[in-house]
Amino acid sequence: MKLLIGIAFFLQVSILVAQNPQQVVSPGQQGYPTNNASQGGNYSSIDQKQVGSDAVVAQQGTANASFIEQTGTSVTNRNTVSVLQWGNVQPGTSGEQNYSDIKQNGAGNQYTLIQQGDMNENFGTQVGDNNKVLVQQGATIPQQAQNNLTLVNQNGSQNYAQVQQRFDNSRAQITQHNVGSAGIGNRSYTEQIANPNQSAGHTAIVSQYGDDNEAIQKQRGFIFFPNNNGNYAQIDQGDSTTAAQGNVAQQLQAGDDNEAYITQYGNDNTVFQEQWGKSNTAIASQNASSLTGDSNYIEQYQAGTHNLASATQNGSNNHAYQEQYLSHNTSIITQNGGQNGMNEAISLQRGLHNNSLIQQQASNNFASVDQVGNGHTSVIQQNQGSVTPNAGSNSAVVIQRNANVSLAGYSRRAAATRAHQF
Repeated sequence: MKLLIGIAFFLQVSILVAQNPQQVVSPGQQGYPTNNASQGGNYSSIDQKQVGSDAVVAQQGTANASFIEQTGTSVTNRNTVSVLQWGNVQPGTSGEQNYSDIKQNGAGNQYTLIQQGDMNENFGTQVGDNNKVLVQQGATIPQQAQNNLTLVNQNGSQNYAQVQQRFDNSRAQITQHNVGSAGIGNRSYTEQIANPNQSAGHTAIVSQYGDDNEAIQKQRGFIFFPNNNGNYAQIDQGDSTTAAQGNVAQQLQAGDDNEAYITQYGNDNTVFQEQWGKSNTAIASQNASSLTGDSNYIEQYQAGTHNLASATQNGSNNHAYQEQYLSHNTSIITQNGGQNGMNEAISLQRGLHNNSLIQQQASNNFASVDQVGNGHTSVIQQNQGSVTPNAGSNSAVVIQRNANVSLAGYSRRAAATRAHQF
């Protein structure tokens, strides 16, 4: 009876796992003249040609707008932009509804943007190699900033984008297209902090195309504070039509009711997901629309209660590891292989009333579940409904213990995710 209840629960959870990714809906870039200027704010436009140009804009108040465009190519003689839009934030409405639009075309360019207050927007575009973006929305003091938006688009190789947002309900989207050769990719870093002041959580989305890209997302709420969590993180690397390889995606979330999604296509890609708190969801998918894809890696770590970790891998020679601590957590690993299989799935759970499900197809797969505590459920299915000819030669190990006894189980440190603590 308990096994049937566990399987029914897994089927119910699988419906929840099949969610559609989000998109940051852009309100649209403003044109010349800006709408903000008609609202009583100030308006600035800078257009610079050739290399070695500098543009600096400082605007204080409400509904200000800045347009900057630079054209030139020189890694050693960079074009730079610095924009500061700020105000006292409270009392009054100073530092709100400001707008920044930055375009740079060439190599080795850099722009830095700082916006304080609420409902500010930034649109940034860079075309070329070795470009850099630094965006900060929300001031550390005072701790009040919400409903801000930043969209960054980089087209080239060896580019870097960093976005920091504080404190409530902001949105960030980074898109990077790597047009360079193998071994030369782009990097992105997103950090969002949701503080107790009317926080509803942040949204961070990264889309990277091409090989050898790296994306890191960090989101932090405050555990056990009401209404200040619910962050959403999403990383997409490659797509179903253009596979990519050598990509790394890492997500770290602290707080409750967070969601983390990673999708990768191709070979030799790596996923790290880590969540601290309760009612969190971590879902990673590699080559979901194809049975091809080799040597991919997923590692998921969750500490808290009522969390869900799901890993899906298609292809051969893939590895998935999951660790969960405390109670009422669910671990799901699905591996669908081609002719070879040779996939590895390992689930570790410590606490009470945790559930583990591993599904594998094709040949020469290995599944291992290690559960410590009471009330756990473990289900392993190998080649259930497999369409692979001559599938078999699989191995499965389950260890369950509720006493402090000496029994060697499979132990992983998950150092790759826990190395970047909040």
